[in-house]
Formats: sequence, C-alpha cells, structure tokens
Amino acid sequence: MIGCILVVFLLALAVAAGVLYARRPAEAQPGGNAYVDQSAGDWEVQVETPEETELGKMLIPGYGGATMREGDTTLSLRVGNPEGNTCYLKATLQLEDGTVLYESGLLEPGKGFEQIPLNQTLAAGVYQAAVHYQGYAMEDQPQAMNSCDSALTLTVLEQER
Repeated sequence: MIGCILVVFLLALAVAAGVLYARRPAEAQPGGNAYVDQSAGDWEVQVETPEETELGKMLIPGYGGATMREGDTTLSLRVGNPEGNTCYLKATLQLEDGTVLYESGLLEPGKGFEQIPLNQTLAAGVYQAAVHYQGYAMEDQPQAMNSCDSALTLTVLEQER
C-alpha cells in the first residue's frame, strides 16, 4: 500500500516537473537587462520614412489599427525590427492608460512576429494604444538608445454568440 502511494507521488512529481519545464521561457541570450528573442522569425516590412529621434533615424513600422474579438489572447499585429536598422528593438504594446499587453525580447534587424500573444483579454470596445519601440545598441551588453511610439486604434469586437 505504501509502495503504491509512493509510486503515485513520484509520478505526480514527474508530471509537475514536466509541466514546469514546458512552461519555461524561450531560450534567451543574455544582454544586459534584456535578451535576444530567439522565437522571432524572418520579418520584412516597408517603411516609407524613418522616424526622427533625438539621436538620429530609426526605422519603425506604422500602424492604423488592429481588430480582435473579446476573450482572444492573440492579436494579429506585425511587430518587428525592419531590416535597415543597425540596432536591436524591443517592442511593447500598451494601452493609453499604461496597461502593458505585450512585450518582446530584443529583436534583431529583419526579425519579428505576425501575431503576438497578449498577457490579458480585453472587453469589447475601442482602445487607444501604441507600440513603443526601444532601441538598443548591438553590443555584448545592449545599452538603451532612442525610442519611438507608433500609435494605433485597437478595436475589440463582441464575442459571437
């Protein structure tokens, strides 16, 4: 009887360890207080005019809007670092009130995502939001450089019944 309980306990422990291992963050390369996001795929976007920043020009994608359904945790939004940049970019999607919905790791030039996972769901409605792009020097220890915001309107539709 005690042997059976011990076997069940060890199996439960093994399952818990497997779940924790599967939920660990993606393989990351160190880089100061950020990491290079290895899960980013090849990404290409046309940027007509670079954004002017205090330290020069940085290419960032522009947005008009995005739409999703309430309850969804994935948003179809092209987030990435255009090929012509000479720095890493970190992308943060946040609402006008400061609520952060998504944050990437460091994105190499030419890398990005077509869809992003949100860390919470939103109720139906129209939200003002922005993707904040923070530039980082491409060195052993990335250092923050200039940043830009790209505003968008996020429309969350009611769930179909």
